[in-house]
Amino acid sequence: MHHTDDVPASRPRPRLSTLLIEAVVLFCGLRIGLSLLGAFMATQGVPSPCHFEEALVDWQTMPELLRDGPAFPLAGVWERWDACWYMKIATYGYEPGERSVAFFPLFPAAVRLAGTITGLPYPVAGMIVSGAAYVVAIIGLLRLVSDGLGLAVARRTALFLSVFPAAFFLLAPFTESLFLATAVWGLVLARERRWPLAAACAVLAGLTRAQGLLLAIPLAWEAFVAVRETGFRSPRAFWQAGWSAAAVLAPAVAFGGYGLVAHAVTGETPYDAQSLWGGTNFHPPWALVAASVGWIVERGDGMQALNLVAILGAAALLVAGARRMPLTYSLYAWPPLLLIATRIQPTPLTATTRFVLVLFPVFVVAALLTQHRWLQRAWLVISLIFLGVLATMFLQGDFVA
Repeated sequence: MHHTDDVPASRPRPRLSTLLIEAVVLFCGLRIGLSLLGAFMATQGVPSPCHFEEALVDWQTMPELLRDGPAFPLAGVWERWDACWYMKIATYGYEPGERSVAFFPLFPAAVRLAGTITGLPYPVAGMIVSGAAYVVAIIGLLRLVSDGLGLAVARRTALFLSVFPAAFFLLAPFTESLFLATAVWGLVLARERRWPLAAACAVLAGLTRAQGLLLAIPLAWEAFVAVRETGFRSPRAFWQAGWSAAAVLAPAVAFGGYGLVAHAVTGETPYDAQSLWGGTNFHPPWALVAASVGWIVERGDGMQALNLVAILGAAALLVAGARRMPLTYSLYAWPPLLLIATRIQPTPLTATTRFVLVLFPVFVVAALLTQHRWLQRAWLVISLIFLGVLATMFLQGDFVA
């Protein structure tokens, strides 16, 4: 079945209270499971928070490290890798010479605000921000997908995404939930033609991750469809067209504005900082796949194998679902997926499984293709097994990327 994008499908919209309850139920299940795993791993001699940064990164300042008491199993065990950078930025801002401008400002700003309001340590505040953003993201996802494809598909989409092997990043002090929330709601509001709010979400997405810049592509398609529907036949239509153009430009404005401020404060742009990690080295996708296969064969790297499966599986699902879902979804998912498939940073397909996590159309297609219960159960069992494995590796201090 081919879903047209000319007019977003009109189905009975679920009540917001219903979507909130479903999102909270998913949050509680994921939070309880991860908290129990974290509490157990805290008794197994796992490294202290920010162990890598403390030992090997030349930082002049360190964020608060929750090493002792109940704070360690609650939040300290999740304070690793990128989370340490975000906690450092929340505490000290962007410091010259430390490449921290590669990490975008909205999440650390939200952590600082939450920590100031609650008086809680920033790592705990970071988990609160991520948890709240997860609930907001799932509500938006349920609303977006149910509007065009039905509530049953939307529920499976949210469930499959929430048990994906990298899903623990959604509740750790990382940007995944905040980016997913801002991006999904930007699309929800664009498809509902509420352009000023869509523009606001697009700005927030552009301040959360560099990937937010690519949100302009699906927003541009929605703006084109909206103008094609209404033309410029009335002052209201002209006004709406202006706001839709603003929404399309919003990610670039946020991205560029942050780059200017970052350069003024530290002397570096996000591009400069990324280049020091090899994040600006691009290669043809086939070269990256070949490099990934070679890496797996030579080193027996299981994480690299999972990343290769993730990117090939995501691409296959998007191809299979291209005519089953709105074009907007494909325009949201393909650009970042192709970008992932061109970078070796510092290994082939670094962090691919984590990046695929926020490409919700991949999970929409999975939901569409798993009508039979045995397929749904198989997806859930396999996902949960790998979720447990990757979360355990992360808690042990491994670089899960």
